[in-house]
Amino acid sequence: MTLAERTLVLVAIIALTAAGDYAIKHASGREDPFVSWQFLSGIVLYGLPAIGWLLLMREFSLAQIGVIYSSATILILTALGVFMFGEQLNSRQMLGIAAAIASIWLVT
Repeated sequence: MTLAERTLVLVAIIALTAAGDYAIKHASGREDPFVSWQFLSGIVLYGLPAIGWLLLMREFSLAQIGVIYSSATILILTALGVFMFGEQLNSRQMLGIAAAIASIWLVT
């Protein structure tokens, strides 16, 4: 698998996870969230990244893909929270985001 293909798989996994989180966040505001279409779509969107994980596990150690995936997901979800749901960040959370970025740099 080429670097471009690995990057594309990782981006797809992160995007699917973020989309799943976005759907479940919407479901959480419903009166009966567990039977909403947002919750069900979130479940599907969470399951699809398993295919990409399988492909990436052939190429990288769990430590590498775990840190990159987790940190990138944190960054994407933070952006969703701030820009789509109007959530606010405090200085401690911003320091955590900086640590997430640093962790990506350290494992690559």
